[in-house]
This record gives sequence, C-alpha cells and structure tokens, in this order.
Amino acid sequence: MSSVQTTSVTLRARVQRMASTMLLDMVGEDRATEASARVAMAFAAAHRAARNPADIERCSPESIASAVALSALTGLMPGGAMPGVWLVPRSGQLQWMISHRGLTTLCRRAGYQLSTCVVGTADHIAVEFGEVTEHRVAVGNEATGLDDLAGVIVSCKRLADGAVLGRYWLSGADVRKRARARGAGPVWKSWPLEMAQKTAIKWACARGLVPIESIELDQALAADTRAEIDERPRVQLSRPALPAPSDIFGSEEPDDDPAPEPVDAEVLDDPMAI
Repeated sequence: MSSVQTTSVTLRARVQRMASTMLLDMVGEDRATEASARVAMAFAAAHRAARNPADIERCSPESIASAVALSALTGLMPGGAMPGVWLVPRSGQLQWMISHRGLTTLCRRAGYQLSTCVVGTADHIAVEFGEVTEHRVAVGNEATGLDDLAGVIVSCKRLADGAVLGRYWLSGADVRKRARARGAGPVWKSWPLEMAQKTAIKWACARGLVPIESIELDQALAADTRAEIDERPRVQLSRPALPAPSDIFGSEEPDDDPAPEPVDAEVLDDPMAI
C-alpha cells in the first residue's frame, strides 16, 4: 500500500470514529447506536458523489465527520439525480447543505406534508395575518427568478387526517434578503426559485408555524444554517466513540454499480463543489 493510500485509509478511520462520537452528542446513545450503523454508507455516498474524491480529503477531518454524521442521522445522502443534501467544500471545510427535497422528506417522516407554491408578481394574492386566503395564478406570466417573485406560499397538511393546518406567506423581499446575505452560495444564481422554496420551508419550521418535533429536522436545519453563513461545524468529542462498522466504504454499496452524477451539484458553478 502506497503512502497516499495509507494516509487516505487513516483519515477515513479517524472520520468514522469522530462521526460516531458526534452522533452521541446529537441524539444520545440509543439513537446514536442505530444511526452509527449508517456511518459507513454515508461516507461511501459522499466519496462517490465527489467529482474528485481528493476534494473531500483536503477538508478538515472534523467537517467531514460532521457531514457524515448528519447523513447517517437523517438518512439523507448526497449524490444521485435528486440528492437530499449537497456537500460543498469551502475554505477547507466540508459543508452539509440540505435541499428542499431533503427538507420535505424529513417533514413527511414526522407526519406532515409541506408543499410550496412560487407566486409571481403578476398573480393575484390575498394575505391576512400571514396566511394566504386567495391566490389566482396569471398563467403565462409565472415567476422565472427572484426579480419577479412576489413570494412563496408554504402549505402544511397533517398526514394522519389530511387536515390543512395553514397556508403561510413569505414575501419575495424576505427571500431576496436571504439570497443577498453573507455566505449565500452560487446555487442561488443557478436555482433561484428552488432555493426560494427551501428558504420558505426553513422559515416556516424555524418559526413554529408547523408543529413538527423531530431531532433529525432540528439538526438538519441547524447544520444548513451554519453552512449558509460559512460557520465551522460545531465539534464535540467529549465522549468515547460508539463501536462502528469495520468497513468505512460500506458493503451496502457495490463498486460495480456507480451512482448517477449529482445533477444539482453540477449547477453550483463551484469547481470544488461535490
């Protein structure tokens, strides 16, 4: 084994131990033990999703372990045509950023269906006390970007009985403010309306407008917000690591079945994006 391969294997083993320990601090021993079984699969998914696997290894082990732990906890893996998360190396840190699909998946697991509707400036919209009471679409004049975005409607339906709990309104001005904030990535330029939808879902969840209690969702929202403002992952290694799978590559994912190219990651316009 060459020195490069030895270094790579050592890094992966270290990341595995750190990710296992981070899960303990995130959710406690019982749930961490269950999530720890997915650590190898999460690392393998991250490795395959990279345009160049060395891009991952140039990031700090702490940030890699944080991304691996979050994917293991939430079950949202990078890569594929419709990824639940993006992994973006930035300033030596591997940042874990959830997509709007990932957010709706976590909400659905918690028993709620969150859907969004992009509203153009040509539409008719009526809002009372933050909730939408009327919406008529101007067909043929739909919003195409942030400039002609009037806002986003977030609808919350409880899956148990089908009851619609609310149709909440986030204005286009609030969306554009977030798009201009420090740390906003190039994905806003390539997928502005999809990012507007994601922003609206995060906004509704953060303000308690949807009654979702989910440790996985809380951790995902916190991690995504840290990535948006380019904050280093919060690392806590005060506890011993859980016993973790021996193979960091994960036998669940055969080498002869490569994952499809991460389409969403390609539009980040960032040569270091994975």
